Amino acid sequence: MTRTKLTTRHRIIAAAVSLFAAIPVANAHPFSMSMSEKDSGWQVVVDGVMGGLSSGVIEETPDGMLFRGSLRLENNGGFSQIRTPIDLGSLEGADGLEIEVRGDGRTYIFDARVANIRMMAASYQATFDTSDNEWTTIRLPSEDFSFHTFGRRVPSVGEIDPKLIESLGVTLADKQPGTFDLEIRAVRGYSTRSKYNNRLAALGRELESRAKASAVVTNDTNDGDLDERDRRIAKLGALLAGQSGTLMRASTETTMVDVSFADRVIELCALAIDRGVPLFNNDQPAACATVYEVALASVLVLGQDDLTDSMRELVTDALRDGQRMHDQRDRAWHYRRAIDALMRSYATRA
Repeated sequence: MTRTKLTTRHRIIAAAVSLFAAIPVANAHPFSMSMSEKDSGWQVVVDGVMGGLSSGVIEETPDGMLFRGSLRLENNGGFSQIRTPIDLGSLEGADGLEIEVRGDGRTYIFDARVANIRMMAASYQATFDTSDNEWTTIRLPSEDFSFHTFGRRVPSVGEIDPKLIESLGVTLADKQPGTFDLEIRAVRGYSTRSKYNNRLAALGRELESRAKASAVVTNDTNDGDLDERDRRIAKLGALLAGQSGTLMRASTETTMVDVSFADRVIELCALAIDRGVPLFNNDQPAACATVYEVALASVLVLGQDDLTDSMRELVTDALRDGQRMHDQRDRAWHYRRAIDALMRSYATRA
């Protein structure tokens, strides 16, 4: 019995933690671009192709990338642009783009070119304002982008489809001659909270069902043959499925009554570490960081009413700061330290 019980437990844990890779819960930020010069495909395009005299260069900075130059209006000129290709499908599931910039008070254009429309000098565009020498995080929802060709809007073209975006760019064309500089430290996709919650619910339902299925595979369906950790894994799935939207009622609610919030936090953190460490050790730091991000975001949802103010601040700050990091190893370690702090805090309360 001891040998069978150990096998069942290991299969349940393996099935459960595999879901952190299988279910796309972490698509709150489905795409994040590196600003490193060696990894970047950014190129400068200026109005010289049309006889203009504007200039533009790209420089790497400690925080990201600096786009600077001079806008000139002679010879019907007046634009300077940078752009880079991205993998088709990178932004699937995104509701828009989020950028972090430090500008000069001028208004810029963020544009996206799509694979299904081939027209000269054509892209979807959304404008954004900058504050002089201040870092600003700006969200550009998909519905704010409109299709333009040669600077003129084409109203007959429908809304942008993020999964078809194949190129991103930033343009200055405000008809104000003079020097400019725009520093960019992040370009990433984002999805709305409701979609995130739906993915979290999917994770919970799958977590619960696979934990139960693992017991069936070993012909061991008696709850008495599963130890407390295994039962908590199944219950965690029910809790995630229920609390990502409205709280679950009736039988699901009663199954959770004997598990404290501290226990649930510890179990979720333990699952994340079990899944994340092998990924990190196999040179997959981005995947490891994603697993840890899922765990922290899940704790935030689970603990709407139970997290202390200090722990809520710890998790919120960790997620915010981690999403700004571009080195995936640093990002993974940053999230791991927050997870360890959570486990230390709640181990004394379980």
